[in-house]
Amino acid sequence: MGQILSSQCCENKVEPPKSLLQEGQLSNLNQDYQYFFSQDWFGVEKPQFEPQKFIFIYPGYKEDQQQMEKVWSKADTINLRHGELVRQKGKVLNKKWQYLFRKGVPCSLSKKLILDTFRLTYVDCEAEYLSALKVVFKNKQIPKTFKNVPLFGCNSYEDDDEEFNYLNESEKKIQLLLKVQILNQQGMEALIRLLWIVNNLNHFLEYNPMLVHIIVLLLIFLSEAQTYSVLQFMIKDSQQSLNDTQTKQELRWHLIMNEEHFKETATTFYESVSRRSKTFSNIYTQMQNIQFDSFELFQEMSISLMLTYLPFSSVLKIFIIYLNEGIKIYFRIFYSVLIYVSDDIKSCKSCSNFKAILRKKLMNLNIEEQNNIIKQAFKLNLSESEQVQSFMKTTVQQTKNQPCYLPIPSQASDLITNEQAFIDI
Repeated sequence: MGQILSSQCCENKVEPPKSLLQEGQLSNLNQDYQYFFSQDWFGVEKPQFEPQKFIFIYPGYKEDQQQMEKVWSKADTINLRHGELVRQKGKVLNKKWQYLFRKGVPCSLSKKLILDTFRLTYVDCEAEYLSALKVVFKNKQIPKTFKNVPLFGCNSYEDDDEEFNYLNESEKKIQLLLKVQILNQQGMEALIRLLWIVNNLNHFLEYNPMLVHIIVLLLIFLSEAQTYSVLQFMIKDSQQSLNDTQTKQELRWHLIMNEEHFKETATTFYESVSRRSKTFSNIYTQMQNIQFDSFELFQEMSISLMLTYLPFSSVLKIFIIYLNEGIKIYFRIFYSVLIYVSDDIKSCKSCSNFKAILRKKLMNLNIEEQNNIIKQAFKLNLSESEQVQSFMKTTVQQTKNQPCYLPIPSQASDLITNEQAFIDI
């Protein structure tokens, strides 16, 4: 596995834009561009994101990637073969993998490690996805546009729709809620198809506004078919974990299934962590004193996977850890972020500028400061404690509308509709 760190250029590699490389005052950005476009992790297949946008919102790319590659090149990866990343009852089997993931995964390794994490290295994802497409679209031609794209509770802001007037309604809704517009047209179409297919095949998944951004970040590294296979694994794994009391308390699951569970999670988070950290307790008290909506902050930061609150480089690192360890990492990061800006929060006198203070400090973090926040996050112990049991005290129940039988006829039925195929249990 040591060889996968090599940066051999592929034949169909995308070239960096000449105009940007000619501006001398952007020397650091130029170096990042040169290094990024010399790699082949995104060039083997046509990327589903805009490479220029990617590197523009990832300042310090070369330095950051080289640091992570150095760590992985020194690791004994010979004995860490395929399958050892697999979790068992919510725990990572090999602690060395966990250590390496927390140090940061280079972009050049992300695809291989994501597939291995979800046992998909040797799976024919294309065949699996083709089968799903046939089921959902009943062997008919896949539509080019969709009128009502399921967003799983993720709300868009209609005030800003003029910028995207050239898009169809589905694409416009997606763009309005995305925190970072990084996907190209091919990626947008893949995102919409995946949302549609996941919704049609998983009727019990009522509410998960994180899902949109999860798909966006997966499409940076994986194909549409591979992204579908990862999503299905995450959904199935989360169902099993949330129905297992011990695993549920260890916060190793990836996806919630309904809105009530999300609200309970946000509400009890502050109370539980406040009992473990005096500093955090003071921060929570200050939020209440200035009448700031702490639930809204938790919701916004977690739904967006920290996009617009942390630099893009940190968002990607945390996301890869999330894929390997589950939802717990976002609780830890939320705690670490508030600890980092605790002095600013204590001096805040009004809730009107609370988010602005938070963003201003966090979005200007350098690579070392970003890594320190991630390191600080793991100082919060959320394993097998009374606080965690309180934190997850709500019993997660699947929706009452379970599909007993979902007919997929060759033509519309006059006797029964898809909605009538659901029964209450």
